[in-house]
Amino acid sequence: MQNISRSFLHERTVNMISHLKPIFSEPFFEDKPPVTLLPIEPLFQRKLFLKKAIASQREVFLQLMPATDGGQPVNVRGIIRKLDDQRYLLSKKNKTYFFTINQLRYIAG
Repeated sequence: MQNISRSFLHERTVNMISHLKPIFSEPFFEDKPPVTLLPIEPLFQRKLFLKKAIASQREVFLQLMPATDGGQPVNVRGIIRKLDDQRYLLSKKNKTYFFTINQLRYIAG
């Protein structure tokens, strides 16, 4: 085996770290801008729009409130299916959301 000088290893390590630093200094996940809160629609209107969206099986826009205080409101699009009397499923491509009528703030066609 070769005898490698300590200063050579130090130089190589510093050089390698300087090339890797930009990768680790940039944020891994992009920060999304906060969601603009839309007005909460009356309960009868949300129920009616849900019923129509389920019957027509067309894509709709929803604003959902989080189930816990730790989450953020989210704007989503997709097709709604009814799971039972209180729960709904919204899906589009590889995303799926389960929600209740109380979590639904806003629905539009």
